[in-house]
Amino acid sequence: MNDSLTTTPKFRLSLMMFLQYAVWGAWIPVISRYLNAAPAIDEAGRQIGGLGFSWVAIGTILGIAGAVGAVAGPFVAGQVADRWFSAERFLCVMFILGGIVKYITASATTVDQWLWLSILYSVLYMPTIAISNSLAFAHLKDPDRQFPPIRVWGTIGWIVVSWVFPMVWLQTDLHLQSLPPFVVGREYDDVVHRIADSLRFAGILSVAYGIFCLFLPHTPPKKTVESIAIADSIRLLKNRGLLVLTIVALPISIVYTVYIIQTAQFLPTLEGIRDSDILPVMSIGQFSEIFVLGSLGLFLKRMGFRAVLTIGCLAFALRFAVFGLGTPTWLVVASQALHGVCFACFYAAAFIYVDRVAPAHVRHSAQTVFGVILLGIGPALAGQVIGWETSYSTQETTIADCVLVTHMVPQHGVGDTAQVPLKAVYEGAKLDMDRYVAEHPTDMARSWRGLAGDTAVTALNYRRFWMINAAISLASMLLLAIFFKLDPPSEDAAG
Repeated sequence: MNDSLTTTPKFRLSLMMFLQYAVWGAWIPVISRYLNAAPAIDEAGRQIGGLGFSWVAIGTILGIAGAVGAVAGPFVAGQVADRWFSAERFLCVMFILGGIVKYITASATTVDQWLWLSILYSVLYMPTIAISNSLAFAHLKDPDRQFPPIRVWGTIGWIVVSWVFPMVWLQTDLHLQSLPPFVVGREYDDVVHRIADSLRFAGILSVAYGIFCLFLPHTPPKKTVESIAIADSIRLLKNRGLLVLTIVALPISIVYTVYIIQTAQFLPTLEGIRDSDILPVMSIGQFSEIFVLGSLGLFLKRMGFRAVLTIGCLAFALRFAVFGLGTPTWLVVASQALHGVCFACFYAAAFIYVDRVAPAHVRHSAQTVFGVILLGIGPALAGQVIGWETSYSTQETTIADCVLVTHMVPQHGVGDTAQVPLKAVYEGAKLDMDRYVAEHPTDMARSWRGLAGDTAVTALNYRRFWMINAAISLASMLLLAIFFKLDPPSEDAAG
């Protein structure tokens, strides 16, 4: 069956990468908007809002799920899949099962349901990243030269779904415009609730990808698979450079997770950005990722690891600082281009450095241990960090003050015993908010501006929130710049 298609292996491998990351990019950047948005019902009794989860709950769901997947992924991929299953059949099973889980998750309504379904999905998805990479390497004559152009199709897949899903499902009356994403329209009234359909879309796409995997080049299991030598990997931390990099990786992974979770909620609070614009705006980061990753080897050769890693941390700080300003909107949107610098100059460069320092016999284990810190422990802690940052950045104020100050965004009304939904802060509040939306159809996310100016609310001070993350990133940069020392490469390191 695998050889029945006339397409070349290169084409099939490129399409594999396209689908691998399209499945992920269809939902992860935007789902926190749906999880946090308050539940709402229109006059016809239809659900038009989100689930109303707290930021601590959202951070716990996405962070814990990512952590479990990061820990389980190397074991499932390296110790189970590589030993017993052909790569293409393993991918087929995992993506079909993962697609079913993701589709079911769209109907989940409680924190517990979301947590357990997300953990299950992460365990199914995370191992496929390593397996798809190893499958590609197995069929390339010159992986160092041929793999990057194939892997870049993964980023393109992420971009395509980020643009197509909002166009097709979150808007109507589409028309052309001169600026990205070039095709826009009027948002549906239930646009926030429709974001949940990104999960269903990802589920269907995942099942289709799983079926396609049967047509990938046959890749039998390996006869021998390296065991994960955790103790040997930890002993590598006697190297000062690797130790400092590992310490810095923890706070950077935390603030990166904060960015992933909070940005979808933050962007629609800005003038001119709608819920349907979230995915296209965030996809700017993937465009820059393509260019920066393509130049990373040159940067490392000319500037060295210390400078490149430091620039990566600085890019995090700059992006959060721009977010903290919150205006002008074009500057916040343009700052998304820093994502490529953040990801390539820190995440990608860090894994390259680990590969450079670790001897061949523990290289896989060292990458696994470092990956657990960067992709597991950090995200797991992010939920509590978001909760603390949100609590510290929340204050009581009035609607009038929020209108005047760009970065002040009401969360709920002030009540004696409970958090009062904005639509119920006073009699007629819902009508005032609906009237504002009718007069400003492109500003649905800021319908609170229709409330009476003297209405007391609890607001999130986004300037304070993002500046905390900028400070963490800046401190990480300084720690790296001052204490990092280039370790000698292992005897069998390439280059």
